[in-house]
Amino acid sequence: MHDWLRRLPPNVQGALWLVAGGFIFTSTSAMIRLLSTQIESVQTAFFRAVISVILLLPMMLTGRVRPWHSKRIAGHFWRTLMGTTSMVLGFYAVSLLPLADATAISFSQPLFSVLVAALIAGEKVRWRRWSATVVGFVGVLIMVRPGEGSLQFGALIALANAATVSLSILLVKRLSDSETPLMILTQFAIFSTLLLAPPAIWVWRWPDLWGWVLAVGIALSATVGQYFWVQAFKAGEMSAVAPFEYLRLPFAVFVGWLIWGETPVVWTYVGAAIVIASALYIAHREAELARQRRRAAASPPPTSPPPGKPPAG
Repeated sequence: MHDWLRRLPPNVQGALWLVAGGFIFTSTSAMIRLLSTQIESVQTAFFRAVISVILLLPMMLTGRVRPWHSKRIAGHFWRTLMGTTSMVLGFYAVSLLPLADATAISFSQPLFSVLVAALIAGEKVRWRRWSATVVGFVGVLIMVRPGEGSLQFGALIALANAATVSLSILLVKRLSDSETPLMILTQFAIFSTLLLAPPAIWVWRWPDLWGWVLAVGIALSATVGQYFWVQAFKAGEMSAVAPFEYLRLPFAVFVGWLIWGETPVVWTYVGAAIVIASALYIAHREAELARQRRRAAASPPPTSPPPGKPPAG
């Protein structure tokens, strides 16, 4: 199967990895919602963190990753704080909202990333990306419909999750200039376990056997889905592969209907379409700017004429 996949064009490989990963992430969200009937979201996140540490323990014991050797412990702590906050908020949003609504609102994360890049990272954002961001947030307002009294607490939690994810991504980018992905993953698992332990103990409830199956399934599927996501962007170009991530929405609609009989209202589709179009345009502009920077870096500098000889033309 793996050999067959390698014979496909790189962008097709990336698309298949991302589609499979999207279905796995949707399954993870469904399991989180099922488990929320037994335990609190913070305890679910704690189980996710602990099981991640257990999965990474063989690599730590064999020395493949040595988290205690990192020279950027403070950076890992702040990244984990943001990442853990977003994880708990995301789990909580899934427990409060229909699966399709929670998925659709999560697509607003690239819009928050533009704000973070401009206001915190100090990046120069031109008017085209600002315009796409404003249009995207209009799509978010259409989904949550605050003027009709339908703005749910779960929708605010989902938006807060998207905002904290964008902050976490910024911190990961800053760490990745000197830290390996495996080191970042390991530090996150360790610190998130330590951060989540006190609140998880405070609200602790013992799940039944089915609950334990769900907890292990959440940790395993989230890890596999993350691997598929990394493989997708490793195999193909980001601008070609990224649009396939939005297939998570029809997956979520189907799973929500299959398990809970949920049918999203039309405004969810309208708002999600606007948000997705804005996010794709922002991704296209960022890819175009990256290509321009690469061309500028690769082009030779202009040569000066020899002394005493006037320039041609």
